[in-house]
Amino acid sequence: MPESRYEVLALFTGAMIGASLVIMSTGALMPFFKSALHLDQAQLGWLLSIQFIGSVAMTSVAGLLTDRFGDKAIVRWSGVLMSLSLVAASLVASFSWLLVCLLVYGIGYAAVTPAGSHAIIFFFKKADRGIAMGIRQCGVPIAGVLGSLLLPAIALRYDYRWALAAAGILTFVASTIASRFYREPSELEGERVSLRTMLAEMVQIARDSRLILLTLTSMVLIAGQLALIGFLTLTLVHRAGYSLSLALALFTLSQVAAIFGRLSWGWLSDHLFAGSRALPLATVCVLVAAIALAFASVTAETPPWWAAFLAAALGFTAEGWLGVSVIGFAEIGGEEHSGSALGVGLTWTLLAAFATPALFGALAQVYGFDVAWRCLALLQILGVVPALLASRAIAPPASAKT
Repeated sequence: MPESRYEVLALFTGAMIGASLVIMSTGALMPFFKSALHLDQAQLGWLLSIQFIGSVAMTSVAGLLTDRFGDKAIVRWSGVLMSLSLVAASLVASFSWLLVCLLVYGIGYAAVTPAGSHAIIFFFKKADRGIAMGIRQCGVPIAGVLGSLLLPAIALRYDYRWALAAAGILTFVASTIASRFYREPSELEGERVSLRTMLAEMVQIARDSRLILLTLTSMVLIAGQLALIGFLTLTLVHRAGYSLSLALALFTLSQVAAIFGRLSWGWLSDHLFAGSRALPLATVCVLVAAIALAFASVTAETPPWWAAFLAAALGFTAEGWLGVSVIGFAEIGGEEHSGSALGVGLTWTLLAAFATPALFGALAQVYGFDVAWRCLALLQILGVVPALLASRAIAPPASAKT
């Protein structure tokens, strides 16, 4: 091995933290966007949705390019694209141009998960991959914690545009460090075959029933994650009447809980669920449904300690599952085609992520936040069925402990 597997994990986790600062802090910045640009709830939802349009369009391509050129190159150039788009967003004070810049940022963000997953599959044995991917995926809620503390403080002191500029600089630094110091093994430098051949292999992978079932459950679960990221703060401010500072503190708490969730669900997948990637997802669906129903009842009379508990529970479940799903996609593709399998699975998952903020925001505007959270709870229950079917189709191999 060219380097310690833990060094590899640290580098790609750092890159994920930098890349995820804005997408995970959009909800915390919503009050500043609303005030500065005079936006309604539906428009605020689009600020988060637009970031996923680019990811939906480019995730399959990013997975294909990662298989073709390797993790190192894709991390470097996706970081450059995200950084430039965020700096450009900081230079405009228009809702339309902000959407354009965030769209470009989303295109770069499409490569964040595929780039680095090859390395996890290569450096870690199957029995350890769940927790390893969970650690790497902790970069997303860690970015939520850091971003919800740093970016609103900058926006409060100066302006939301300064917050976007700071995030762009940090994204560039993180991706540059990862690409500079990662010594990529020759086996992972890319498969030197034609793109046409790789595209044909991706189409074949896309037809795998295991991948389809796992993707359906992931699409349901990502809706819960996006509802949390985009609307927990707004729900607490506009429905419960909490102060902005208290709502931001509870959002930060949810991100801290999400860190523990990603570690815990990865470990549970490896050990308690004996390597199954689908059964933990079915469990999370049930838990998120119950918590969303409880959160729908939050009002001005709700004590802060109960709202804090629900925020933490949402973070632990609604954000904690993603690493399990990602490693499931990657294992279906194997070492050579994990990027392609991730590209296919994440494209559909991110399509649901794109749709959720706009739909949730529209429901909240017309019927209220309580109805929106109840609809989310119903959707989560539907995700249990494909997860249970996937658990039968993806039986852990006998060699899982090797």
